[in-house]
Amino acid sequence: MRIEYYAGGRKRRVALEAGPLAVSGRRSLRDDDPIRMVRAEAGETSVIATGTLSVSDAPAEEIVWLRRRFGMTPVAEGSHGKVLLSAPLDAGDPVRLVARAAVAIFERGTVGSAQPNFLRLMAEPEPEPVEAAESTEGEADGQWALDNLGRPGVIGADVAARAAWTITRGDPDVRVAVLDDGVDTAHPYLKSGVVAERDFRDADDVAAPRGNDAHGTACAGIICSRDDDLRGLAPDVSLVVCRIGGRSPAGWLADDFAVADAVDWCWDTAGSAVLSNSWGGGPPSDLVLLAFDRARTRGRGGLGSVVVAAAGNSQASSVLYPGDAADVLTVGASNQWDERKTRSSRDGETNWGSNSGPGLDLMAPGVRIRTTDVAGPAGSSPGLSTGRFNGTSAATPFVAAAAAMVLSVAPELTEAAVRTTLTGTADSMGPSGWDPAVGFGRLNVFRALRAARRG
Repeated sequence: MRIEYYAGGRKRRVALEAGPLAVSGRRSLRDDDPIRMVRAEAGETSVIATGTLSVSDAPAEEIVWLRRRFGMTPVAEGSHGKVLLSAPLDAGDPVRLVARAAVAIFERGTVGSAQPNFLRLMAEPEPEPVEAAESTEGEADGQWALDNLGRPGVIGADVAARAAWTITRGDPDVRVAVLDDGVDTAHPYLKSGVVAERDFRDADDVAAPRGNDAHGTACAGIICSRDDDLRGLAPDVSLVVCRIGGRSPAGWLADDFAVADAVDWCWDTAGSAVLSNSWGGGPPSDLVLLAFDRARTRGRGGLGSVVVAAAGNSQASSVLYPGDAADVLTVGASNQWDERKTRSSRDGETNWGSNSGPGLDLMAPGVRIRTTDVAGPAGSSPGLSTGRFNGTSAATPFVAAAAAMVLSVAPELTEAAVRTTLTGTADSMGPSGWDPAVGFGRLNVFRALRAARRG
């Protein structure tokens, strides 16, 4: 079947097929919902449509109209005018009914957004086997992304962290939000930096990961690990933890309505100056993108919070949603040789490659990154750290940390000025200026800080 909805001001058509998936723990998914999903290629995102509709900025009379015309019932209310509605229990095909309701209410011209509330099944590149990762001298133990000594790789193919630390290691007043599958906030390298947390997937005030979810903990360590032997790029900034998804019987799952509410909480309630998003894929959601716009225009008292997003890991010639949105700082992955990470690049990892194309802004290290891991048997590696974190998911928090460092020395900058500073000081990886394969080049935090201080 095909459904239609509006996003970005135009009508989108999404082909769905029945999917016998086991999904649990979602307030927007009833037990009797027929599942309809877009199946994705390995490493990307599948989208599930269910019998729920999300709208924003809808006058009360329009909610009444949806109930009278389509039998839709409000089931949850979020911040900043977001409402989640459910199709009636006796609907023959709630997925198709929700799609028709979304188009009808949007075409009335009275709401900010209206769409089927998608659940997204996301995937990340699996690391190479432990034996392969540890067979190359220096990669499993060293933090080459901060200081590349060329063993192997190219000396200086890093983010220039050591030089940057002569200027700042970040200001505790600058908060960076990690929107992910939670963070091990009791981790000894992270806990002193945590200032706020919330779980939007399970509606909890504690945003700890479940089971062996270690993705968010790895992202947080890249930003602000405070261990002397495993240091984040901006170890002195503060960390906001926002759990938007996690593993389910169907896979790594997130909900558009919950994600949009999480974004608004990060900039509005938790006071985050930077939002790090190592997730993405599937058709766009105006509900989420409008929340990003509010963060960029209303965060930090009107100066704007910087939104950073991953480009994707399928080596496609286009970046994933939400990184394809305007004014989002979108990040691809580079390797130890200052190459764009591809399936044939010299790092030898053949199972993934960094996406490219319009909307790509910066590259940052994303291969065999050493960072914090969930403590105990749930972690991806023994001990408190892993040397095998991969993907544009790993590259994104480097840029988020760099944005926080820029704001640490120049808090008066707008979010647009921060983006311009980071892209304008990147190290070239080929052609001068912007290039579809590598954006403006590889992140250089030291150059960005010097430019920010000069104004």
